[in-house]
Amino acid sequence: MADVDIKPKALDALIAMNTAIKNVRLYPPTSATITSTIEKLHHIFLNILEQEAPIVFSESEKNVLICGKPLEQKDQEKAPVTAFLNILLNFGIRSISFDKGLEKTELSVFLELLSKRPEVLRMEGDLPKIIAGKKILHIYLDQKVYVSMEKDQEIISTLDMTDDQIAQFLMSAHPELAADSQKLQEIFKDKDPESILQTFQAGLSQLAAQKGTLSGSQLSEKLQNMLGLLDKVTATLDQKDQDNISQHVGETIVASDITQELTDQTMEQLFGGVLLQFLIGKLEDIKDAEAQKTGKGGTTNGQGKADTEEAGLGQGDGGISISGEGKTQIDADGQEKTDSKPNFLQASEKLSLSLKNNENTLLDESLMSLLPKIIEQLIAKKEQETMEKVINDLLDNLFSENAEVRAHAAKALTDIIEGLPRERKTEMIENISGLLIEWIKIETSVTPSYKIICNYLKNSMQDSIKIFRFAEIFPIMDVFNDIHSRILEKNDEIRYISSEIIKNLASEEYLSLLIKELHTNDRNKRDEASQILVRFGDVILNRLLDIIHEVSDSKERVNVLHLIIDMGQKVIPAIKDRINDKNAPWYYLRNMAFLFGHIGNETNVYILQPLLLHENNRVRMEALKSIFQVGGKQRGPLLLSVLPKTDDQFRLNIIETLGNAKCAEAVPNLLDMLKKPSLIASQLQIDLQEKICTALGLIGSPEAIPALTEIAESKSFLRIRAYPEKVKNAAGKALKSIKIKQK
Repeated sequence: MADVDIKPKALDALIAMNTAIKNVRLYPPTSATITSTIEKLHHIFLNILEQEAPIVFSESEKNVLICGKPLEQKDQEKAPVTAFLNILLNFGIRSISFDKGLEKTELSVFLELLSKRPEVLRMEGDLPKIIAGKKILHIYLDQKVYVSMEKDQEIISTLDMTDDQIAQFLMSAHPELAADSQKLQEIFKDKDPESILQTFQAGLSQLAAQKGTLSGSQLSEKLQNMLGLLDKVTATLDQKDQDNISQHVGETIVASDITQELTDQTMEQLFGGVLLQFLIGKLEDIKDAEAQKTGKGGTTNGQGKADTEEAGLGQGDGGISISGEGKTQIDADGQEKTDSKPNFLQASEKLSLSLKNNENTLLDESLMSLLPKIIEQLIAKKEQETMEKVINDLLDNLFSENAEVRAHAAKALTDIIEGLPRERKTEMIENISGLLIEWIKIETSVTPSYKIICNYLKNSMQDSIKIFRFAEIFPIMDVFNDIHSRILEKNDEIRYISSEIIKNLASEEYLSLLIKELHTNDRNKRDEASQILVRFGDVILNRLLDIIHEVSDSKERVNVLHLIIDMGQKVIPAIKDRINDKNAPWYYLRNMAFLFGHIGNETNVYILQPLLLHENNRVRMEALKSIFQVGGKQRGPLLLSVLPKTDDQFRLNIIETLGNAKCAEAVPNLLDMLKKPSLIASQLQIDLQEKICTALGLIGSPEAIPALTEIAESKSFLRIRAYPEKVKNAAGKALKSIKIKQK
């Protein structure tokens, strides 16, 4: 690099670029934050490009390079650098170059592309083509980059390797070799199989190190060339050595963790050869181990032939390859017959049987790492029945009594699902959601796969709400809601996950959609929307209570009131808090009293006491009504406690309620009020006496007979003049009622 100051400045640009990408994800394009961030980044680039152009950010062996030179270790470990490296790896980008003439608009568009998830962007097409279509002229990807190596050597980081280069790559442990197969055979003629295998493993290690740099198809091409060369080298070895190398090559490929990156076409070839042989060998090892454990003997027949060969799963004659055709066998009549099933399909069926009958199959990580690609191949070959059988046998292991087996089954399942196309993934999750729900009910451990599966189900519920398939989420929501509300006892970590799923589902996006349907019934799904909202319970209660507070449409308020009523007594604490809010408007408090009258009971009826003394009569009357409905034995004590504090008019309503509730404990208080002298027989006093007499009659206590008798007979009572005719009539009716009850 010509200017030693370029690297720190470029590092500043990288950090600013990472910040800009994060901001683009978080803020709308027109926000001031986005504008200022891109302005700053553009200014940094212009300053750098004046000194050197282009500026190239690239990746090599999981390290970030600037213009071909790696950053210092302390800079490599910085969070923005790590984040930028992940962007390169996730998008499969080897290098990004910024050149003179860089416009702010093209920088903005480019950052917007990098802010998207790779899988989303891939749906739009190939990234370089997208960039070309956006007329981004001064930013380009994956140009040739000269990378500084040890001993001052420079190599071109390109991918168009010739056969000679591939051969040299494969035989890196023996640099004297060339790609000529005859020469390779001559040199390896006197080598033992172990040396050949070590050479292949050395080359494969180098290939695996480029996993983050190369695309899946590029890895496939290189691996196929390596295997082709290895096939030529081993052609002169005896069958036993070929079999041994084939098995170990399969193990090495699996251990290198590159199978997930390979294309379907290459995998089909590998499954027709190396990996299929590895798969068969693994299944036989598990079968042998189980046989020794149970004492049932080995797996060879009387003629010394392996079961795999009799089943049409033996190795072919061509080096490390295995034929994809069916195996010719002899039937009971001595006639030749051909099994039409290809070896790969037979091996898949054998794997399914092993998953069903032997839990140790799941515990073999190398074998399970191949399972996603096996499923992909079955799907590609339209072997739906076999694919479903493998999946079902895998799912059965989710219910094993062995927690380790359950964990491995969950991981294998998530590995399979993650490798499927989006449509297939959605379809599979929908098909097996019932079993996943039952598994969540019994699972006691939180593993990464547990979290992934829970996330699948959460996404499934969200998608169903968006397309108004409300009823489909009931069973999924029920299990998470039961865990959240402790109906289903789980540990704290599981309960936290369930609670977060319910809260996430109760976000504004989904709540708004459900509440709109509740009010409008546009899709004729009001009842289903209501059932979902009720299931949210306390998670959305405050949101619903706010709607009652804020919405002016009485119809909408009534819908929400009935929704809260359906939630039951768990909403009582929230109602209490709202009643105690001194700033709440009268109409809102009246609704709180209404709610309580439908879900409260005598143990918590005291919550309504403040409303009996509210200045608004409609609030007082609603509270009085609710106390009568649900107050039970607490009605008398509660109403008597506020009776002396109320105004005269509301006192009449309380006395009437005490009578209708037949509160016997109110009789002494009512008699005291009845005997209280009054100098002037006002209309209010007359109404009060009439109400008391009527209430005493409804209560039916004999204790009231003497006082009522005196009033009914119009005799002076404690030197008070005779009662008005209206009061006398009420007393007479009350006496008659009490005497009837006595009889």
